[in-house]
Amino acid sequence: MSTATAATPPQSFQLDRNLFNQNLYNDIRNFWFEGLSENATTAPLPVLQRWWGFGRTDEEKTAFDQECRTRFGPALESLGPSKLGFPPFTSYEEEIAQAEKLSAPVLREVVEAQREDERKGAETMLALILLLDQIPRQIYRDPPGLRLVYNHYDRLAYTLVRSCLALQPSPVDHELWTARPAYKTWIVMPLVHSEHVPTHEIHKRKIEGLRRECEVAGDEPALGYTARAEQAEQEHLDPLRRFGRYPHRNECLGRRNTGEEEEFLKTAKTFGVRQEGSGKGGGGEKDEL
Repeated sequence: MSTATAATPPQSFQLDRNLFNQNLYNDIRNFWFEGLSENATTAPLPVLQRWWGFGRTDEEKTAFDQECRTRFGPALESLGPSKLGFPPFTSYEEEIAQAEKLSAPVLREVVEAQREDERKGAETMLALILLLDQIPRQIYRDPPGLRLVYNHYDRLAYTLVRSCLALQPSPVDHELWTARPAYKTWIVMPLVHSEHVPTHEIHKRKIEGLRRECEVAGDEPALGYTARAEQAEQEHLDPLRRFGRYPHRNECLGRRNTGEEEEFLKTAKTFGVRQEGSGKGGGGEKDEL
């Protein structure tokens, strides 16, 4: 007789308080934004290199991934698919309709922090989005790991952002992030990772609004940062509009490429996702700004 325990649905799932607390959220932000002042609007080159991996040796990249795994892997594993169970994915429209239910365990953290203090709510949200959207991309880089990222952690990050956008006031638009693209672009990054054009339109509007804030502030470096974010959005949106999905994910998700997608992938960006058939790409998804 099997002794396996069924995963708990999101609405009934309780976070492990030995792992999920303000110490964790502070640690995530301090780790990810190391080298940035609290009021920074853009990031210096060493921070950009740590985030995106360019100009770093393989040893440095591996060390960064290992630090993510050591510090935050237990928290991610505690809400992995064997413990936190989602219903089968049907459509993004259904994800949006059920966002509050699907993101319930982590959304409660944001709402409770926000009731105490709006800034605390915004900072808690940022930490949780980094944990769910970025840390898995440093830890799970092989095809089975990427399937876990796309099919599980991305769903939790996406529905958390959609739920937070609907809160009044929304922590996504807290004044703490005004004209600060080095921080706010991470908050809305799960929208970029969706294979849903209407969601990308929301992301475009958020980045356009951020650019206008930087224009008002007269912050040229921040404007350069938002320009790179807008370019990255367009690079993701173009294949999505053309194919209705990200072709660079097909291989690891077991989706058969169309002939047009095969041709596209010969020269297209794969955002760090290795294409075993062609040798293109790296060991995991690293979106480029």
